[in-house]
Amino acid sequence: MKWLRDERGQVLALTIFSVTVLMGALGLAIDVGVLFHAKRNMQTVADAAAMAGATELYYYGSNTANVTTEVGNAAKAAAKANGVDSTVSGNTVLVTIGVTLPGGEVCSSCVEAQVAMPTPTIFMQTMSRLWKLNGSNNFSSVNVSAMAVAGGPGVSNNCMYVMDPTDSDTLGIHGSGDINAAGCGVYVNSNNPAALCVTGSAGKSTLADIDVVGGQDSHGGCGGSPGTFPTNLGAPAQTPAIANLVPTNPAANCSSVTDLSSSGGTLSGSVNSGGKEGTYYCYTDSAMSHGSVTPVTISGATMGPGIYVFESGVTITGNDTIGVGSGTGTSAQTNSGGGATIVVSGTNSQLNMDTASQVTIWAPNDTVEYNSVAVYQPLSDAQPMLLSFGSSTSIFMGTVYAPSSTVTLHDEGGGGVTATNLVVGQIYVNGTVNLSNYSTYNPNTTPFKFITMVE
Repeated sequence: MKWLRDERGQVLALTIFSVTVLMGALGLAIDVGVLFHAKRNMQTVADAAAMAGATELYYYGSNTANVTTEVGNAAKAAAKANGVDSTVSGNTVLVTIGVTLPGGEVCSSCVEAQVAMPTPTIFMQTMSRLWKLNGSNNFSSVNVSAMAVAGGPGVSNNCMYVMDPTDSDTLGIHGSGDINAAGCGVYVNSNNPAALCVTGSAGKSTLADIDVVGGQDSHGGCGGSPGTFPTNLGAPAQTPAIANLVPTNPAANCSSVTDLSSSGGTLSGSVNSGGKEGTYYCYTDSAMSHGSVTPVTISGATMGPGIYVFESGVTITGNDTIGVGSGTGTSAQTNSGGGATIVVSGTNSQLNMDTASQVTIWAPNDTVEYNSVAVYQPLSDAQPMLLSFGSSTSIFMGTVYAPSSTVTLHDEGGGGVTATNLVVGQIYVNGTVNLSNYSTYNPNTTPFKFITMVE
């Protein structure tokens, strides 16, 4: 029985056993690493799907016949773009509108996305095949899932967007120019290294900050300080959602056009007092002046709700009220159904509000189309615009949206304007301009928002 006491080969046996255990641990570690990596990727997919769904719900949901389908399609498209195609067998993308948050708060503007996808394993798949002689591969893949909630849109603090993407000096503050807008930010979209120009003699603005995608011009005295607030160069690009609210060719909605040439091309007194918000009222002046179309003049007019399209341009002068609203400079609001928008549309047409002494305009705030837009000049129209918001008692409850226009802001006579956001191509400030943020007056309906991750 000596062979029973023979210990030769034990080291080999222990080595084989140890290597087997180590290989198993290594295989398991590889599988765990693969699954953790898949989990991180899946969370990215869930975040993207929730953000896309919440954005669709916020900006377009109320304007679609089937909100659930549209939001779901947006979320699934984002999930697919990030690697989880809901049409592939085994993949799951579940979208829920309206979420009860931890603590019991119900967020009706939130969208929850649950995503899942099988992830192949290595070690567990091999062990499954070895141990299951019947060929079952129960661990050949593991279903990896993730969940995200987005919504609760935050209100942007920006009240001026300068959207030219490439030119230099797209925001110019010159001479005695300064912008007074406490708590309000300015965004400059140009990626040009000389996107911002502030001359050394310019006044000092009062702003929350200036975010510039490019940089500040250092030539010709443009390197001056705009004020004692952050100037953030190299900021990330952004696009205000207001572009999704307006038609690219508003004149196409004009069923008829009123020619004012026989009446001197002027709108004054009571105009369209029974107007309806969202209805188009279109005007032109066909009288020729030096070979060009003569703009219509609004002077001393009180204009009812509606969308006013001026196909030959428009000059606003004197004291005018456009739309219907109520309240004072600290509690101003557009009346329900009382919103009005001035649209400049047509070849060589432009808006001139340089001599207006007091302009009160109430932009729509309870409809999807033209929401917040007081003045609109389409992207295809790059004609310059001259603006003076008038006296301190002016209420400009709306946004100037002219994304291709070069806008000049003149001194408004030392007054403040209740609420005006500007979305323009380029802007030139050579006087004191006092603005407030439209979003502070209309936090629930403002389009100047951003979607945030909730959980």
